[in-house]
Amino acid sequence: MGTRFDIVIVGKDKIQSESVWYTIESELKRLNNLLNRFDKLSETSRINSKAASVSVIVTDEMWHILNSCKYYHQHTLGLFDITLKDFDSVKFSEYDKSITFAHPGIQIDFGGYGKGYALNKIKSILVESKIDCSYVDFGNSSILGLGHHPYGDDWKVTIENPYNKDQIIDELSLRDTALSISGNTPTYGGHIVAPKSGQSISEPRMVSVISDNPLEAEVLSTALMIANEQEKKQIKENFNILNIKEYKL
Repeated sequence: MGTRFDIVIVGKDKIQSESVWYTIESELKRLNNLLNRFDKLSETSRINSKAASVSVIVTDEMWHILNSCKYYHQHTLGLFDITLKDFDSVKFSEYDKSITFAHPGIQIDFGGYGKGYALNKIKSILVESKIDCSYVDFGNSSILGLGHHPYGDDWKVTIENPYNKDQIIDELSLRDTALSISGNTPTYGGHIVAPKSGQSISEPRMVSVISDNPLEAEVLSTALMIANEQEKKQIKENFNILNIKEYKL
């Protein structure tokens, strides 16, 4: 997933915790092989290399993922777009579960989707393993808080100002919820692109979203970084969002 991954498992002994960890590690490797466009052997890379010239039959999981991306594209007013250009150029064939790109230059990138999708998979593994309390963290930007901290009622997440590490700008609480943070930092800015205009969002600001659904938190934090005030209002009406905050840095 291109970032550091940490997990805290509560209520299990070392052997049980290690077993869960190995299951999660295996799942993350599988997802990376599926969604990493930079891996020439991944299904995403195969689609990107062929779909502009031929129809590409995809796996059932990829078909589900692409249709999920289509749903989020529609319900975020086109602001969530895995092509970063024109999602409508991705053509779906229900007949054989294949896709084509309407013209060259289209590529799919799951950078604003993959960690949320992975957190949903990890959540399922934890629940199936009867783990009630766990804290899962992808690089301090995509976080799942299952249950509560051993010495508290929830999991606390402190948000630092990336432009001033000595400044704490917020503290959020998670309990059976997920948090996603999107925004710019001094070393990583301009990576969020408005698909309608092609312009990068370069302002020093961040958006945090808390949701019951880790994937929706991930998708919406990116879309809301791009949205204007009217678009934000409409997007909020389309989803069950527990908490949204914007930070001007």
